[in-house]
Amino acid sequence: MIDWESAYRTDPLVDLAIVGDSLARTLELESILHCAWLGHPLDEALRARLAHVRALTRLYYAGVLLSASATAPRAAPDTSLAAPTLAELAEATRGGRLKAGTPAAKHVLGKMFVASFLTEVATPGFDLSV
Repeated sequence: MIDWESAYRTDPLVDLAIVGDSLARTLELESILHCAWLGHPLDEALRARLAHVRALTRLYYAGVLLSASATAPRAAPDTSLAAPTLAELAEATRGGRLKAGTPAAKHVLGKMFVASFLTEVATPGFDLSV
């Protein structure tokens, strides 16, 4: 699958970071992904570079999602960086308090990506953001 809207020449680790955050939700799956991509496990230097690239891709997607929600009307400015956990996001979606694809959902996902950038906690993935 190719995302032609955001395709450009860049470090191959960008694609690995994005796919890893989206699909490799456990250390075991991450290891399988890395071996499939490179043919062997990542060495420490490449693993360290990937950690930096992953942080930057999370920050990039935070910006994309927050930009998409920026023009939505709000009762008051949102100055909090607090973001739900993955489980809280899933519950809010199941319970109908948050509808996927809306500016409100994009705003919450953007905050989750900011939190992920700051803490290295797993991102929400892209299944709920589409």
